[in-house]
Amino acid sequence: MSTSLTSLERRNFFSALWHGAFLALGTALTQPATVVAAFVADLTGSTIWVGGLATVLTLAGALPQLFVARWVEPRPYKMPYLMLAIYLRVASWGALAGLTYAIGASRPRLLAWALVGLLAIFYAGGGLGGVPYTDIIGKVIPQARRGAFFGGRQALAGPLAVGAALLVQRVLADMAYPTNYALLFGLAALSLLVASLGFWLIREPPRADADGKVPSWRVYREQLLRSAYRLRTLIGVQFLTGFSLMVLPFYVVYARQELGAPPGAIGWFVLAQVLGGALANLIWARLVDRDGSRRMLSVCATISTLTPLLAIGLARLGWAGLLPVIFLGGATFNGRNVGFSSALLELAPAAERPTYAALNAVLILPVAFLSLVAGVLLQYWSYPTLFFIAMVFIGMGALLTRRLPDPGDSRNL
Repeated sequence: MSTSLTSLERRNFFSALWHGAFLALGTALTQPATVVAAFVADLTGSTIWVGGLATVLTLAGALPQLFVARWVEPRPYKMPYLMLAIYLRVASWGALAGLTYAIGASRPRLLAWALVGLLAIFYAGGGLGGVPYTDIIGKVIPQARRGAFFGGRQALAGPLAVGAALLVQRVLADMAYPTNYALLFGLAALSLLVASLGFWLIREPPRADADGKVPSWRVYREQLLRSAYRLRTLIGVQFLTGFSLMVLPFYVVYARQELGAPPGAIGWFVLAQVLGGALANLIWARLVDRDGSRRMLSVCATISTLTPLLAIGLARLGWAGLLPVIFLGGATFNGRNVGFSSALLELAPAAERPTYAALNAVLILPVAFLSLVAGVLLQYWSYPTLFFIAMVFIGMGALLTRRLPDPGDSRNL
């Protein structure tokens, strides 16, 4: 890499990796599919709450993005908006840590609603930050190195995330509630604060043709329609394979409620998910840079199709039987991040990256409702039935990946 990147490009590359590594550390401490799902289940005892929270968080992250993209896209620099989003997220985790410690034992239902509100702010900050982040990464990471970046970001985060997973296991097993969860949320806020240092070091080049003029909604609507047409196949793949995200939080709930997993098992599930993601990242990066995002997404979706089937078969071994399932869930979850991020940048014209990023987030919003639907269906159906249905839809998404365009060729869309 040192022979093909300038000194400024190397600085930007490794600064962005720094941010990604510590962001992953904070995420590992508060995995939505493990730590937060278990926390919500402990607070409410309801699968509807688990699924509903996942839906609220996705909506909070996606809905603001089109408004942000329309306003931010004409600006020459996007970094100030990204930094605002980062510190909004730091504040929300910090506030949640304080509230959990203060009222976690005495007011669980009030804390559950506070959790919804503060995590909605956290994910709204992610929505605000996702738009400028995509544009900045598109500017500072050369196209030939994007697979290496998206995979390397997660691979560099691996040791930190594994350490975080081990810490989660010890904290949840050895510390009393609510101090254990309060500590994890506070450490997540600290990790995001450290992660922000990476973007302080990045030198964002300005958009050369930026005039700062925000287009009217009539003009912008026409741009959105053109962009949506180009994205339609990618959106279809994301929706169908998104059924893997629907069931991911419920593997842990299934282990807790049906298979007798103790509280300390959550840490092992976090470790399995983190290890799966970390070990698979180099494979995903290699596939993207060598064969393109279409091939990589096809492999990832095929593995994702088999994962719910494994959950059905391995449950007879008890809660430990789900560890390989969550390992593969972590691998394919990170694979989605690498593959879809790369595919989106391949499709988006440089001047329209914020719009493409925002529109992509909005068009896949139906995925947000899948976890809520799953939570409701589990009031009447068994977990294995839900896992089987998810497998069918994910398999359809795996087939649809064959219709994605070759790298750099958007004419097939």
